[in-house]
Amino acid sequence: MRAWRWIFLTLFGIVLSGTACIAAPTVSLTIGVLAWRGEEKARLQWEPTRATLQAAFPEYNIVLRPISLKGMEAALVAQELDFFITNPGNYIEMEQRYGASRLVTLESVRVGAPAASVGAIIFSRSDRSDIRKLADLRGKTLLGVSRDAFGGFQIGWGVLQQAGIDPFTDMAGVTFAGFPLDNIVTQVANGRADVGTVRACLLEEMAQEGRIEMDDFRILNPQHVDGFNCALSSPLYPNWPFAKARQTNHILAKRVAVALLKMSPESKGGAGQSWTIPLSYQPVTELFKSLRIGPYTLSAGQVFREFLQRNKGWFLLALALVILAALHVWHTEFLVFKRTRQLKESQEKARLRLAELAHVSRQTTLGEMARGLAHEINQPLGSISNYAAGSVRMIKNGVTSAQLEEPLREIAHQAEHAGRVLKRIRGFVDNRESPRKQADINALLTEAIDLLGAELRQADITVQSHLAHDLPPLSVDGVAIEQVAVNLIRNAIEAMAQQATGPRILNVISERDKRDDTRLRVTIRDSGPGLDADALEHMGTSKNPPKSGLTG
Repeated sequence: MRAWRWIFLTLFGIVLSGTACIAAPTVSLTIGVLAWRGEEKARLQWEPTRATLQAAFPEYNIVLRPISLKGMEAALVAQELDFFITNPGNYIEMEQRYGASRLVTLESVRVGAPAASVGAIIFSRSDRSDIRKLADLRGKTLLGVSRDAFGGFQIGWGVLQQAGIDPFTDMAGVTFAGFPLDNIVTQVANGRADVGTVRACLLEEMAQEGRIEMDDFRILNPQHVDGFNCALSSPLYPNWPFAKARQTNHILAKRVAVALLKMSPESKGGAGQSWTIPLSYQPVTELFKSLRIGPYTLSAGQVFREFLQRNKGWFLLALALVILAALHVWHTEFLVFKRTRQLKESQEKARLRLAELAHVSRQTTLGEMARGLAHEINQPLGSISNYAAGSVRMIKNGVTSAQLEEPLREIAHQAEHAGRVLKRIRGFVDNRESPRKQADINALLTEAIDLLGAELRQADITVQSHLAHDLPPLSVDGVAIEQVAVNLIRNAIEAMAQQATGPRILNVISERDKRDDTRLRVTIRDSGPGLDADALEHMGTSKNPPKSGLTG
């Protein structure tokens, strides 16, 4: 008897365990819902849909998961959602990026047709006299939910763009407050922002809750749609979709769609919600294309190509101008190069010609100086000959070696003098360019006077040298300076040859320039008669020149 009791209790326990398993399913279906007014309101709003699905699928535990925009994307990437309910804009992005598929579309109770039931309002405080139309928004601040929020920013953005206003460049600033949207209404009411944009019907819902007064706000760009009983600033777009994640079984998804299509506002558990066949979201796609957002965000290369396409004519004109400018620069550079080369060639020819003329001039001057130079050389040679002959006679007369020292020293001196004369002649005739070296200007002038000493004595000219002793050395071509001095002295000799009376005097003066003590001044002045009036007129110089002198 006790054994039967234990068997009965065991079978009864097994039956109870099976019943408990059926009553408490362990498999869950998670539905993500966009919490645009906060988690608590999201759960209340979508509870009728959850209850309908729970009744249709008792074997599953139907779970609502309120979630943000960024959280929706992260949950789909992590495959944490089986289904989700979101705004049309967010759905378009999830479809493009993660392969989501819409099953049904929410049927709005505010309009007769479900195809157009989501809009936005752009609003300000009613006491703002400076904001009455969209054109007044330039320079004002705008408050929205998020750049990715469809009803909370993107629809309003599209309205502003149609009015020719870029909120990011034409307005003083755009601020995003995040969910819930109620915060945007509150902040505009408190004056923390000039203008706000939220989903249509939010103001009416907050007014019904007793939280605001509709008269406290002004709707900008007001629109009217038959059957839509909320304030509106924009076109209407298709309502929210119920979509499945990519990994969700398609047979299960079809059963869920059938269950939702049977749901009606009057049905048990419907509580005013109903779903219809999935609608086309092409209007949302067109909005995204016009704003270049979501799947239609352009890369830098695409933006550049689009800019070129839109401004092809101006770009081709600019390109043509750049090419013409480049050709002009190239042509100018070519002409400059060609003319520079020609100028260098001309300068080189002129330099060679001047060098040739200078060489000829030196040869001519040498020919003219031959007489004086012959006398200049003959003088030391004659002295050497005389001292040598005298020394021979002295030796024959038996003089001592000490007595020969003076004539021999004089012979050596005269030989050195003759060598210096020959060296000056060779340097004067040489056609090679003399290097610049540190030189004493007084020494160069003295050598020039010595070089023409015979001619000066023959012309009975007295040389008066006034050479300053504190002159610094100069870095010059000594041969060229000496040649200039020789030419000036010879001109003076020729000028004084015409002097009939009076002493013939040549003044050679070196001194510091009185106006600039870093420069030296050399003056060679003669006592000749000077130039007559006809010669002066021919030369184009002053009619009151110095008597005959030349200053360098």
